[in-house]
Amino acid sequence: MEQVTDRRPIIWAFSLTRLRELLESVIPQYEAAAEIRVFQKGFEEALAAARQLIETGAEVDVFLSAGSNGAYLRERAGVPVVLITPTGFDMLQALSKARRMSDRVAIVTFGAVTAELEQFKDLYGLEIEQRAYTARLDAEACVRELAGKGIEVVVGPGMVTDLAVQAGLKGVFLYSQNSVREALGRAIEIARIARSEEAKRERINTILRHLGEGVVAVDMNERIQSINPAMARLLGVNGEGALGMRLSGIAPSLTLSQVLESGKEELEEIQKSRGRTLVVNRIPLREQGVQTGAVLTCQDATAIERVDRTLRSLHRPRHFVARYHLGDIVGESPSLRRIKALAERYARTEATVLITGPSGTGKELLAQGIHNAGSRRQHAFVAINCAAFPETLLESELFGYDEGAFTGSRRGGKPGLFEAAHTGTLFLDELGDVPLPLQTRLLRVLQEREVLRLGSNDPTPIDVRVIAATNRDLKESVAEGTFRDDLYYRLNILHLHVPPLEARREDIPAIAAHLLRGALLRHGAPGRHAQVLKLLLPLLERYPWPGNVREMENVLERVAVLFSDLETAEPMHARQLKLVVPELFEGSETVRKGSFKAERQEAEEAQILRVLQDCGGNQTEAARRLGIGRTTLWRRLSAHGRRVPLAKR
Repeated sequence: MEQVTDRRPIIWAFSLTRLRELLESVIPQYEAAAEIRVFQKGFEEALAAARQLIETGAEVDVFLSAGSNGAYLRERAGVPVVLITPTGFDMLQALSKARRMSDRVAIVTFGAVTAELEQFKDLYGLEIEQRAYTARLDAEACVRELAGKGIEVVVGPGMVTDLAVQAGLKGVFLYSQNSVREALGRAIEIARIARSEEAKRERINTILRHLGEGVVAVDMNERIQSINPAMARLLGVNGEGALGMRLSGIAPSLTLSQVLESGKEELEEIQKSRGRTLVVNRIPLREQGVQTGAVLTCQDATAIERVDRTLRSLHRPRHFVARYHLGDIVGESPSLRRIKALAERYARTEATVLITGPSGTGKELLAQGIHNAGSRRQHAFVAINCAAFPETLLESELFGYDEGAFTGSRRGGKPGLFEAAHTGTLFLDELGDVPLPLQTRLLRVLQEREVLRLGSNDPTPIDVRVIAATNRDLKESVAEGTFRDDLYYRLNILHLHVPPLEARREDIPAIAAHLLRGALLRHGAPGRHAQVLKLLLPLLERYPWPGNVREMENVLERVAVLFSDLETAEPMHARQLKLVVPELFEGSETVRKGSFKAERQEAEEAQILRVLQDCGGNQTEAARRLGIGRTTLWRRLSAHGRRVPLAKR
């Protein structure tokens, strides 16, 4: 099928006077650019002829005419009309010719008097009478008046010069080939733009017709202007028959009246209509900043769920995505602001980043944010917890293996996580727990930028950014001989330390509000947020949070479960909280009476002793669980007046 924009623009020109001859002399120059047809008709006769041709299937893009004839068509035709207007050079030429014929010269133009004429008067020292007309009767009156005043030459459009000759005067035609060319150029450009817009509309309509998503557009009175087949099916209406109807009359639950009134979009709302659950978007339509209507889009929720299941099944084995951004990190304490600012700067580089900090402080969240703020954000973010695998399994997970590398290996082999992260980011969590033999292999991969699968002799080049995290003091681990110093220096290029929540307590309210909102939403009680937060916040701000944000998340999850079972109007009491989160109430009297520093010290001591007891007094294991070195453990116990023999491991 011929594309709308492929054919030449079609232009119809209308003139009753000498302008027709001028048009016919210029048209051959434009045969390749446009199809131009000239009609020797004007006013009512021109309009009737054009309408008759259009009704019989003739195509036209633009009308071309001049003066009052053009103005008449512009008001009534319903087709773009380009007016041929005289240029300053046309006027200069016509007046020069008139001056050679007589000093008694007048100019009659359509619409309004010409301001530029004063310049010509001064230039030529002429006394030039100037008149303007809007219709043929006006032009006749002007010519009679000028003849009575002794004017001998009249400059003007074809109709005016014909009237002048009839009155016994001389007429000088105002238009030239240049003014016709200029008008034809404008007409062709307007036609091309109209064709382009028509083609765009057709493409959009084609897309809308084939969209599975329902789309309907309305005007400011909520009357349907456009509706695609998917929306017609959702609403149970005939698409053509729905045009001009009010949307709220067809589907009251899907009304756009609020958006038309407010001008604000409403996105991803869940609504029921005709027994279906729909995901609905309401969007205002604007043209040049002025609202002209609104668009409603609807998707069947079951179709979305089906696609989601398909994507998950396709991507789960091999697709790795970072879900969080730096903007998702909640808190505005000075230390956290510094960390986020550094992370933004680090994200712009390709260097390895080492993130340290106690367990539960959000080190992986920070790593994902760095990935998503960097140039690799469109590629994989692969995370592995190095403490979650035994040594042999961790090795095969990281580096992969070839077929037959060991008993039970997959046929065809398996790429490791370094290969899975190619062109993306590999996040090594709990790196301090990697056994020494694996540290050697890891160092080689970081240095050589190539990985050797188990059972293979052929290294595979990789392009991976590494972000590592640990809750251990790696300097102490290096001193104790449990971590390679060369690997430490290879990793510690860019360093971020996330302080414990206790050290940035001003972040507690914001973090608590964020986590509580999510927990209550998951358990179907979002309306409880303000009440629960008001009851909890004093307790949350006093508690030392040895488990940091992860512990707070668990505490608030328990609270959300409790309050999701209460009736909306049922009051909440501290005694109910105490049953679910007793740790928040431990030592609260001490906090109120004593210093906050003393409470932290007591909580720290209690935690250390509890972990030591769980480990049977084994300091090495206790230090590992606490995320500190044995020397630090001994120092903290000494500060609390506790004596534990260092030899006991």
